Amino acid sequence: MTEGYIKFNCSWEQKDILIPEELYETLEKERTRLYELGLIGVYPDGIGFGNISVRVGEDASFIISGSATGQYRQLKQSHYALVSRFSLAENSISYSGQIKASSESLTHAAVYDALPEVGAVVHIHCLWLWRILLKICPSTPAEIEYGTPEMALAIQKLASGIKPEDENIIVMSGHREGILAFGSNLHEATTQIINIYNRYKHD
Repeated sequence: MTEGYIKFNCSWEQKDILIPEELYETLEKERTRLYELGLIGVYPDGIGFGNISVRVGEDASFIISGSATGQYRQLKQSHYALVSRFSLAENSISYSGQIKASSESLTHAAVYDALPEVGAVVHIHCLWLWRILLKICPSTPAEIEYGTPEMALAIQKLASGIKPEDENIIVMSGHREGILAFGSNLHEATTQIINIYNRYKHD
């Protein structure tokens, strides 16, 4: 359940990355919507949870919030990392930035790899919603742990089977509270999970 525990092999170029101002403002606006609902945040023991990413360029490169940033309501540009290459089979990523990329980077990568039309992914935590969605949404096998190559491959397989009429939601059975939502852009991905949150919160 920890955000800061990196399980993949990484090549990290520690340097500043430049996020265009408009994109940075979008990242912050949408992330704040999730933070204010407690879908991104920090547990009492200080462990952060939740992250967001956006695809950049024509390839599978993406910008993702950094490891252990859930405690912050607002992030600086230095709290984001740029993933430039990844391999699900080798459980590896290459990225740059002043912060370690989220421990869920390969999970995000799996969605981008499976669905070229997806432009953004959000990973939130919400126990009661997780329990509901486990029964109605595509879910990874319960024995697969978060942050592992098996999880990334399971996510890739499920994402590949998503139909246009389906909601873009995947539940991580072996990652208690973990839910993925994705869409053509970050506003779409964020709005989708917030709408589902609001739909079930009084049930």
